[in-house]
Amino acid sequence: MTKYRNYTPKQVSDMPEKQRGSVMPIAYIFAAQRGLAVDSELFFGMQLNQLMYPGVQDYKSAVRAFQADLGDPQTGELTVYQIDQLEYRSDMQKLEYVAFPDRFNSFKTANYGRVEGAVTILDDRIAWPINHHKINCFKSENTCEVQQVMLVPPDEKSWAQRYQVMIDSTKYYNITRWAGDTIDAEYPSEPDSCRAVSLSLNFKTKEFFFITKNAGGKCEILGQALDKLSKPRISQVVNGKKIFDKEFERIKKSAYSFLASDIRKKVDEAVAKASKK
Repeated sequence: MTKYRNYTPKQVSDMPEKQRGSVMPIAYIFAAQRGLAVDSELFFGMQLNQLMYPGVQDYKSAVRAFQADLGDPQTGELTVYQIDQLEYRSDMQKLEYVAFPDRFNSFKTANYGRVEGAVTILDDRIAWPINHHKINCFKSENTCEVQQVMLVPPDEKSWAQRYQVMIDSTKYYNITRWAGDTIDAEYPSEPDSCRAVSLSLNFKTKEFFFITKNAGGKCEILGQALDKLSKPRISQVVNGKKIFDKEFERIKKSAYSFLASDIRKKVDEAVAKASKK
């Protein structure tokens, strides 16, 4: 990506097709195609407007201001890297807070137990912090079903700046203890498994945990070795609202940081002035 970031769309187009296809990042090939389109200036101008540059009114000066904010030479002609960044940053402005289940509840009867909430890893950051888990335990079947849905925000490597919903396959845990206000269960694992996962549900204290330990088996994914856990990894089912709000706020701040610097400066000054009153 670094080697070809300063290529213009024409330079990419002028490369022999075989060479272009073998060395040029696909994102830059697509950027070059958009840059050579008949209506590219109008299209890019509209995207610059979304970032609060005068893209339609004064295209060249808007491009130079955008290049300056990127820390690049102000040539007035977009490179494939800059086109890619322009589309990424303008699309980020369209991301809004979306509704996602944040229910946290639980109840238990003589034959049934249910827990709903977001899972977070204690002392660590979970891969998909915007998540929702449903745990349904059936005493008669000696089984706890665990269902998980995750909302995945886009990042700079995403093909499109859209949220993705991922639904994990249902996991079935074998109940090992059902007594009073507690249910314990274990995920069935093979003798050579890398990890062993168990459930510990306490309906009286409203504390619900996934506990992951080393199982002693071979630990690798797609040929890559995994380190052994230095201590059990404990994940807790909690109310996800604060976690979700924090993640959406992070996205909002990132989108704001992509706006034209002179506009951000004026906004920040206005906010600071208003806060003093």
